[in-house]
Amino acid sequence: MDGMPDLTTAKLNQVCSEIADGKVKEQDFNQGLCIGIILGVEDNANYDNKICVPKNIGIKERAQVVRDYVALQPNRMNEAFASLVFDAMIEKWPCSFK
Repeated sequence: MDGMPDLTTAKLNQVCSEIADGKVKEQDFNQGLCIGIILGVEDNANYDNKICVPKNIGIKERAQVVRDYVALQPNRMNEAFASLVFDAMIEKWPCSFK
């Protein structure tokens, strides 16, 4: 999946119900959690005009940017993941207004 996920309540409620019913493997949940944190940080920072990811960038590239940034931060492994996600994304896609 390289495109953007369906973030509507209808879709997410369905997925959350599968979690609540125990139908999702922990591995699947953790992958979703990773992407959820990335998109949540992006959404919040976009609202504040700090991170501006181009429309043509998919989930895979977002995850690659975060992975590559984290690989260069061995001393930060005990920090909250969202902190490193924010730093990675603002470094790669800062908003610039002219």
